[in-house]
Amino acid sequence: MLQGQFMAEMNAKPDTVGDTAGSNMPVLLLGIVAMLASLWLTGFGGMLAKLILIGFWGIWVGPAILRGRLTGDGLVAVLLLGVLVGVVGLGDGGTDEKVRLIGNLLILPLGLICGLWLGRDCLRVMVPALILYLPMASVFQITHEGWRLNHPFLFLGLFALTCAMRRRARGWIGGVAAVAVVLSQTRIAVLALMIAFVGRVRFSRAMTWLFGLPTLIAVGVMMTIWLPRLLMTHGSGRLAFWQMFWNDWQTASSARQWLGFGAGSVEAILQDLPSAAAFGALHNDHFRILFETGLIGAILWLMGWGMLIWFARGSRLAMCVLASVVVTMVTDNTLSYGHYLICCGMAAGIAMRENTDARQ
Repeated sequence: MLQGQFMAEMNAKPDTVGDTAGSNMPVLLLGIVAMLASLWLTGFGGMLAKLILIGFWGIWVGPAILRGRLTGDGLVAVLLLGVLVGVVGLGDGGTDEKVRLIGNLLILPLGLICGLWLGRDCLRVMVPALILYLPMASVFQITHEGWRLNHPFLFLGLFALTCAMRRRARGWIGGVAAVAVVLSQTRIAVLALMIAFVGRVRFSRAMTWLFGLPTLIAVGVMMTIWLPRLLMTHGSGRLAFWQMFWNDWQTASSARQWLGFGAGSVEAILQDLPSAAAFGALHNDHFRILFETGLIGAILWLMGWGMLIWFARGSRLAMCVLASVVVTMVTDNTLSYGHYLICCGMAAGIAMRENTDARQ
C-alpha cells in the first residue's frame, strides 16, 4: 500500500518530525515566506499562487516521489490519477483551462504525500503562514443576508491542521479557527468543520459526554439564535444552474456524455449568460467533473476518492478530514481552493503516518 511504502522509506531515514527540524530551519523559513506569498497572490486570481504552492511542496517531497517503488494499491492510485489527468489533457478545452484543472487535481494528493513523508514539518510551515496571513486579510463583509467573515476555507484548512497537532496551542488555534468558520456563516464550511471535529473527539472519555455534549448543544442553540443564516435552506441559485447543466449533459451526444465538454466549459457557458455573471462557477465539483470530463472522468474521480478513503481507513481523523472535503465539494468550488486542499491533505497524511507508527 502507498501508506506502508512511504512509512518503510521514512523508517530508513532520520525522523523528519523531530530529529531534522533544526537542520531544516532554512527550508522551513523559506516555506513560510513562500506560503505567505502564495496566500497574498490568491487575491489577484490566476495560477501563480498555486504554482508556488505546488512548486515548493513538490520540490521538497520530490526525492520521496522519485525513490518510491509503487506496487499494489499505491500503483493503482497513481495510475487512476494519471489516467484522469490524461482525460483532462486530451479532452476539449483551452490549454490554460486544462493546466488549471490538472493543477487543482494534484494539490490534495500532494498534500497527502507531504503529510506522510514530512510529518509535522508541514505544520511548521503552513500553520505560521496562516496565522500571520489571516488576521491581516480577514474582514467582516456586509451582504444582503447579513455580515459574514471572509476566508472560511482558509480557516477550515487551519482547523484541519490543528487536528493533527499535539501541543496545547492546538486547542487555542483550533478554537479560534473554528469560531471564524462559524462567523463566516458559510453553511457547507460549518458542516465540514463538524465532520472534521468528529475525527478529533475522544468518544471513550467520560468528559466528552458529561461536559462536551452539553457544551456542544448550548453552542448550537446560540448559533441558531445569533447566526440565522446557518439555518437558511435556499440554494443561492445553485439548483437552477445545476438543472440547466444537467439538461445540457443529458441531451448531449454520446461522445460528450462519455468524454465531457472539456476543461473550462462550465465557466465559458456561465460567462455567456447575463443572469449567471455573478455566479461564476458551478458550485459543485463532483458535477463539474462529470460535465467537463464525462462519465469516464467521473468514474475515475469516484474511484480515486474510494482509494483515498481506503488508504485512510486506519485513522478516524484522516477519514473525517477527507470526508469533510468530499462534502464541501457538493455545494462549493473546493477544487479551486488550493491552500484548503493541501492543508486537508497534510492533516490526513500526518494522521495516517502516526497511526502506522503507533502500530509498529
